[in-house]
Amino acid sequence: MRPAAWRAVILVVCGITGLAALAELFGATGLGGASPWLGIWGATVSASSQPFNLTIQSIEPGGAAELGGLRASDRVDLRAHDLLDRLSLLGQPLSGRPVTILVRRGAAQRTAIVTPGPPNLKKRWDAFFNWPGQIWIALLAALIAWRRSHVREMRFLCLALVSYALWQVTAPFEFAAPWTWVYVVFRIGTVFFGPLAVAFWAACAGCFGTPLSQARRATQTLCYLFVATSIVLGCAGVVVGVITLWFDPMRLLWAAAGPLFGLALLAALGCGVLAIAASQGIERSRAAWLLVPPALLVLTRYALDTAAIHLHSYAGYLAMTYTYSLVLFSTPLVVTYVALNRRLIDIGFVLNRAAVFGIVSAIVIGAFILVEWAVGQWLVSASHTTGVVAGMVVALALGLSMRYIHRYVDVFVDRVFFRKRHDDEAALRRFAGESAYINDRDILLSRAIREVLAHTDADGAAILVRDEAQGYVSRGDGFRAHIDRDDPGIVALKAWSKPVDLHSLEDSELRGELAFPMISRGDLVGALVCGPKRDGEAYAPDECDALLALARGVGTALDTLSNQNGDAIASLRATQGLILEELKALARKIP
Repeated sequence: MRPAAWRAVILVVCGITGLAALAELFGATGLGGASPWLGIWGATVSASSQPFNLTIQSIEPGGAAELGGLRASDRVDLRAHDLLDRLSLLGQPLSGRPVTILVRRGAAQRTAIVTPGPPNLKKRWDAFFNWPGQIWIALLAALIAWRRSHVREMRFLCLALVSYALWQVTAPFEFAAPWTWVYVVFRIGTVFFGPLAVAFWAACAGCFGTPLSQARRATQTLCYLFVATSIVLGCAGVVVGVITLWFDPMRLLWAAAGPLFGLALLAALGCGVLAIAASQGIERSRAAWLLVPPALLVLTRYALDTAAIHLHSYAGYLAMTYTYSLVLFSTPLVVTYVALNRRLIDIGFVLNRAAVFGIVSAIVIGAFILVEWAVGQWLVSASHTTGVVAGMVVALALGLSMRYIHRYVDVFVDRVFFRKRHDDEAALRRFAGESAYINDRDILLSRAIREVLAHTDADGAAILVRDEAQGYVSRGDGFRAHIDRDDPGIVALKAWSKPVDLHSLEDSELRGELAFPMISRGDLVGALVCGPKRDGEAYAPDECDALLALARGVGTALDTLSNQNGDAIASLRATQGLILEELKALARKIP
């Protein structure tokens, strides 16, 4: 897919994630005075040694489970309950809905009626930390996708983050609903999105230190294999386990979320370590900062989930829950700090959007208040209906003018607060126009490289010039290299006539971040190759447009100089031919 399509997909998924997290938050706290949906059992359960059975590990003193007659070490047979109750027992129940549970206590069998209550938000304050963390991660992924969807590793990072957020949203202990299908969808989601986040993490690692060695390919393949097996077993645990009871669901779900998921994590961790080791210079630093945040998120969640399974006291379970909630809230803060500090997100873009939103909001609100006041003074003696109509007209006029207000405010903020960026872009475009008036080929190329280095903060730059005998010759940064005319990078520049991300071309001999085609009269006369930036930041879209304009201007100038040199040589050869003919004629006249 094209970067724009990737960006649209990621933004839609991030939006769905945020809405689901908000729905869960309202389900736990209630909305508009409504009763919360999320119920609390007041007990923890684990897989029993007997198939299709759960063992109650711990009981909350005074909780719903204890009041209903449940005790620690009681066994609950899933086969004795309907699907909604089975799914509730494996997650959270609906608040206020009595559940009849058939339990075995030793050799005896009895019935317990448990009525889960809503969470006590004074004690269970962790509820306020879970969902904001998920929304935060979704917003972070959306911001990165909005600015960096044209970079392959950033797309994988966004997908890893949003998959992690969906893994959190669909966790069985985060939601409750009165509909069975919601439980089924979310239960399948939690066994799907967790491994998927690990797979995207490994895929992001594969974008660094290319081409991949045999060891790295094998590690990545092994990770994908473990991920696929974990997803298949997890879905089977829900479909042929929990729903149909053909197999013991706890065995399948534990194998998917436990050993197999752990092996996938180890393989992904190996992919990350090998990627950082295979990278060099700025790429190594960039790889480390890109791969560490997903590792921090996923490994923390897996470690806390694994530790919670082995706790046999409800107080310990609550302590682990509080720790988990704090970690879930704090890790997005760490990831955001890393993203801003290492320029994974352009802080200028964030400030730009915040400034634009604030100014537009102030203008609209101020204008509405002012116009409303003026209309109120003018229509002071008018009827209520007339006043309502006037207010609707004012609101409609402001709504229709929003597009124009936003456009002019956007330009104002860019010109005032981000002047250096515009000055750099203007300098690049100015040289693109001036290049046509440079008569010396070497001066043209050296000035073009100096302008790029001065106004892009690039770590290096080079210009490829077509050579009929050797393909393309690279000049710049004190080195020369010969690039074959059938190189994948050259072919891509010829075919598409647009900037090419060199990280996506593993077999190309071109080295750098981006290559810009120098097209003249429909032919590729050269290419501008820009290295990574010294601060690790990616090239912004408007910056790429300015570099493309410079590349095209220099390409046209190169083509013009080549044609002028060709005409001069042809004229010289014609003159030489005439001189030879005259000499021959003179020789024939000599006796």
